[in-house]
Amino acid sequence: MKKVLIVDNSSYMRMFVRKIVEKGDSYNIFEASGKEEAVEIFESKNIDIVILDLNMSEFRMDGIQVLTEVMEINPQAVVIIISAVGHEEVKEQCMELGAKGYIRKPFTAEAVLKVLEQYN
Repeated sequence: MKKVLIVDNSSYMRMFVRKIVEKGDSYNIFEASGKEEAVEIFESKNIDIVILDLNMSEFRMDGIQVLTEVMEINPQAVVIIISAVGHEEVKEQCMELGAKGYIRKPFTAEAVLKVLEQYN
């Protein structure tokens, strides 16, 4: 069973994404609300897929830091970005850092499930 980590500072968004992930194949789902917690869970639970929001504080894109640290721990990690930040430069930066997918908010359940299926 694949382990999925949902990282978002919004408990509502974590719950929303969890409900979508639960519709797919069976996953063991973990949640984190911030950078330190996300990196600790990723490392200690040997996570297979990270679904990551970029904006986890009012003024910073902590998600970029999480992505960077996760890729340093495991360069083969599967990180899917889900973010309202739609700037092409940000998307390109995430892909260059190692993200395997970028889904822009608002998104559909189908978009999330389609990306997850690629990594099963």
